[in-house]
Amino acid sequence: MLSPLELAHQVGAELIQNGAEAVALTGSHARGSPTSASDVDLIVVGQGPRYLAEVRDGVLVAQAWSTQDEQRRRFADPGQVGAAVPGWREAVLLHDPHAVGARLKQEALDWTWEEIGDLCDTWVAEQLVGYVEEVQKLVAAVENGGTLTAAVMRYLLAVRLPPILAVHHRLLYGSENVLWDQVGDVMGAEWQRTQARALSIGGESFEQSYVAALRLFRLAFETVESLLDDRQLAVAQQALALVRRYDPSDC
Repeated sequence: MLSPLELAHQVGAELIQNGAEAVALTGSHARGSPTSASDVDLIVVGQGPRYLAEVRDGVLVAQAWSTQDEQRRRFADPGQVGAAVPGWREAVLLHDPHAVGARLKQEALDWTWEEIGDLCDTWVAEQLVGYVEEVQKLVAAVENGGTLTAAVMRYLLAVRLPPILAVHHRLLYGSENVLWDQVGDVMGAEWQRTQARALSIGGESFEQSYVAALRLFRLAFETVESLLDDRQLAVAQQALALVRRYDPSDC
């Protein structure tokens, strides 16, 4: 049986033969920290399926395809840069006949937040405001007895707000496996406690968990409030008024 690295090289060689420009290993196997459940993650540069997963020798091999231009656009996209830049920085080049992967890796190594700083602030503000609707849907579902809808909205707030805060705090995380802890570390103890309650990690009741999810929105708003313009502030205040019904702490 092939080792994961040998398997990655084998699959990469096949992809190059089928038209890929470069293939790189990323993820836990590239970092040298795989577990028995880790898949083999490949970045494939070229025209192909966005994502393709297959089982080879009993191992899940995941291929993420994109062109050179698409890769570079990710370096300039606040919503993708947190994973894209560290993904290339840690990448192990497997097959790179024309140095395409080497150039992308170097661009990732040279990349700094200053390149997209203003764009990040604009993105953070608009993304936060975009979750006002989830706050409204959560409160409406609670008041109408829609437990399933409320549970989904609670979950969305708990998992979608941290990536926004990661951009605000200029965090590169590479994998969602570490995103939650990195955001918690920089946001502090109240955020950590509240997110744990929103996800019912300590066995909280459904009411306690959805109240915590509403509080997460308030904490996120307080963190990025200075970035919001008048329109965005007015929209956010609509949500905060609903939050106060269930979490009367000072907003």
